Amino acid sequence: MIQENEEVEKKGHWTGLIFVLTIVILSVLFFRYHSQEYDKYKKTFKGETIGLTIRIKYSSKTKSLRYCFYSNGKKILGNSSIANYDLVNKFYKVKYDMNNPEKGHYIILKEELRPDSITLVKAGFTKTKYYIYDAGVTCKYIEKTKWK
Repeated sequence: MIQENEEVEKKGHWTGLIFVLTIVILSVLFFRYHSQEYDKYKKTFKGETIGLTIRIKYSSKTKSLRYCFYSNGKKILGNSSIANYDLVNKFYKVKYDMNNPEKGHYIILKEELRPDSITLVKAGFTKTKYYIYDAGVTCKYIEKTKWK
């Protein structure tokens, strides 16, 4: 009787181990398939424009790079998982889904763009003025401009 219980316990351990391994293997295959499908979907993005990196966004323990671009006169915000301080306030190429730009877009950070002002206006950006107060030296407001 004792030997039968030991054999049943051994079979139970093996079936539990096989069940856990099967779940792990299936989940790995599912995530791999899903990432390949998303890569295929990204290759269908036909829209291409200029995007401006805005700032680094902090949330709990992660950092992400925020960027914006314009599609059909509408400003669209996006996130990239790369959070590098050297990339902020620079222009890069953005690819997006022509049918649904709010949902499908990504920024290409391989090469910084140096567009002229005409190209930026055509892409939807505007130049705005702002003032900073120089309290230490001249005690005057200094006019500056930036692209939004």
